[in-house]
Amino acid sequence: MMKEVVKLYLITLYFFILIWSIVPIIPRYVMVLGGDPICIGVVMSAAPIATVITRIVFSMVSEVYSRVFMMRLGMLILGTSYLLLYISSDVNTVLIGRLIQGLSLAAFIPPSIAYVVDLAKHGFLGRTLGTRALMASLGYTLGPLLGGLISEFMGYKSLFLISSLMAFSAIPLIRLNEYRLNSKSFSELVKGLVNIVCYRNFILLFIVTALQTIILASVIPFLSSYLKLMSYSDYEAGLISSAYGFAGLFSRLFMNLFTDKNILVLTFLGLSMDLNGLLILSFKPLPPEVFIPVLLIGFGDGLFIPCVQTLVFMNSKTELRTVLSGIYATAWDLGMLVGPLITGYLITITNDYLTTFRYLIIFTLLPTVILYLRRRGLTYKGLEVRG
Repeated sequence: MMKEVVKLYLITLYFFILIWSIVPIIPRYVMVLGGDPICIGVVMSAAPIATVITRIVFSMVSEVYSRVFMMRLGMLILGTSYLLLYISSDVNTVLIGRLIQGLSLAAFIPPSIAYVVDLAKHGFLGRTLGTRALMASLGYTLGPLLGGLISEFMGYKSLFLISSLMAFSAIPLIRLNEYRLNSKSFSELVKGLVNIVCYRNFILLFIVTALQTIILASVIPFLSSYLKLMSYSDYEAGLISSAYGFAGLFSRLFMNLFTDKNILVLTFLGLSMDLNGLLILSFKPLPPEVFIPVLLIGFGDGLFIPCVQTLVFMNSKTELRTVLSGIYATAWDLGMLVGPLITGYLITITNDYLTTFRYLIIFTLLPTVILYLRRRGLTYKGLEVRG
């Protein structure tokens, strides 16, 4: 079982390296093609649009048919999206590439999370999800650094082609035991899905996640475009983006010191660090000072993400975990969808990146207030889902 967990961790790391080698580069590439902040926002929101539409369906197929198949499909679609970016010559083609990339996220992430939850020991779900999130943070760290280096010295097209080939080459490496076969039909899964959606704490955690994800979707991409306006190179922007992931590494290691009983406290700690990081960023957006807020935001997100996931998955039924993961992950999709649109619009009407960063603080304040008001309802017992 441990061997399976390690294999899944490594596959997850590989996937997120491929994702984050491209994400910070997209806004800069769109600018080269003549796009403005609103155009950047639309392109960055394209992937979440596709993910929102398809994630739940992909999750149900994964639950009934095969989680491994869906992860392989996700990697195949990712390689295809990067191949389309490679042949792109205008913003519309980049937009289509981002839409296809969204399909890869919808296919890969829910089954990978559900697989980890299945293998977690009782009382240590937060630690297990934290380790998985650690792999994502490594991807956030290494991806932008590698992507920035390749694009700086070889160009955007070379980066897209290399990333595409790497995604295709990973497909045969995704070999995991399908030790759990789901006997539930689609109709039974739909019934379980309805029960999940109607559960009060799930709705609360869904809203909180969507609001907070607006920060994740906006800060790094638009900070990258701001740095391009300030004449900083792709490598420098990639290094700053990597600092975000680097901080997440330490937050996940920090989280491993605690059990699930401390999850809510760690969630508030993560939100408070995000809040302070955004405030500092709005005044210190350039190197070397910018590393301070980026590290704070990275550490805060690194705590928030696995902590909220733990609150969602505690006591969830095994046969519903991929579906639960798919529904819950839609909150991330919504945040990733509206975040760039809101941020791009605010930058356009204010003509000021720094003022916009200050406005974004509200999307961290709201989740903090909501969770605080409902803190007694979010206990160690977590979110019990009946299906």
